[in-house]
Amino acid sequence: MKMYYVSSYYLKENKALEYQQWLLGEEASQLFAEVEKETGMHYMETFWPILGFGEYDAEDWWELPNWATLDALRDSKGMDKLLARADELGFYDPTRPGSTRMMRSTREVKIMEPAKKKEKQKKNKK
Repeated sequence: MKMYYVSSYYLKENKALEYQQWLLGEEASQLFAEVEKETGMHYMETFWPILGFGEYDAEDWWELPNWATLDALRDSKGMDKLLARADELGFYDPTRPGSTRMMRSTREVKIMEPAKKKEKQKKNKK
């Protein structure tokens, strides 16, 4: 079952274009490839809101093959290098908190709901 790790964040003022160009360049591609090789996580893309629709400036989407990938991510030197380089270039705004979430598709998610009481039991309680 595929899972998606989504990291949403804010950028520093007037850094969006520079960040976009960096993401499209060779250095970022190599860093993403290093993370993928080391962890099994596949970098899908960085998504941007358009026309002001969205709370964050950008979000990275990663495809994970399983939960064990998160253990590999925790110890990943490649991810450390990727985040350190982006921080060194001054893209992220550390004064505004971002968010992360794990997602699965409708076909793959298991939804848990409390069992419904039988109608007869409800009538007896009246």
